[in-house]
Amino acid sequence: MTSRRTGDLAFAVDAAAVALVALAICVAGDRLAVMTVIVPAVVVARFVAWGALPRAERDLALPAELALFAIATLVGSVNDWNTVSRHRVYDYNVPSDLGSLSSIPTWMFLYWGLILRFVLTVFHFRRAGVTRAPDQVWLGRAVVSAPARIAVLVALAVATRQTIYRWFDDPVASWLPFAAALGVAALVLRPDRARVRLVAVVMVVGPAVEALLIGVGHLHAYRLGWFAGVPLWIVLWWGLAALIWSELVDRATDAIAAMMTTVKSAPG
Repeated sequence: MTSRRTGDLAFAVDAAAVALVALAICVAGDRLAVMTVIVPAVVVARFVAWGALPRAERDLALPAELALFAIATLVGSVNDWNTVSRHRVYDYNVPSDLGSLSSIPTWMFLYWGLILRFVLTVFHFRRAGVTRAPDQVWLGRAVVSAPARIAVLVALAVATRQTIYRWFDDPVASWLPFAAALGVAALVLRPDRARVRLVAVVMVVGPAVEALLIGVGHLHAYRLGWFAGVPLWIVLWWGLAALIWSELVDRATDAIAAMMTTVKSAPG
């Protein structure tokens, strides 16, 4: 697997993009027309600033970056729409331009692209010291198998999503599967200390930002919002989702890079 690192400037660009939209939500989240202009503008400005950075600062080339942002936006949008519009796990309180299709505004889908991109930036940040996860699982003994590790990651994501659709308003069953999933990840995937520390940081910072968006921006509302409007299962999900997302994206970009290399080296 290829090692990818993000420098200080690239980290600052992505952090600033996420923070600017969060600030806009707190100030003008209830003004659909304003947010519909601001969020795309921030996305464009982020790509302009990111593209102007020295290549050594950036973890990906521009074509791969565009593809990653598209994937991040799609994954975040589909997950949010499925959770909110289909399963009613939580509610958005800001105006939406999608009418009966969803209470989620279109600009929020773009924000998900920025958020998920920033999560990967955090895990690639040079100062975080996170090494690439090995292609191993521990099932009584170490088994070298990339497909097995991917299967475990996907299974943890699918299982916890299915449980929250059913038990989001249960004071125990809502968070217990997420705690169990983190335990399984620790035993079967055995992330190194640097990755565990970063997951712990994400579990603090992610919910803290959500609490700000809930309390000040009135963006959305959960049931069982014990921590300044944020439920315990969301705290645990931030850590689990960051772990899963960072590993799966790294493997996906490795596969894409390998295919591109094969195509370039093919005769004719």
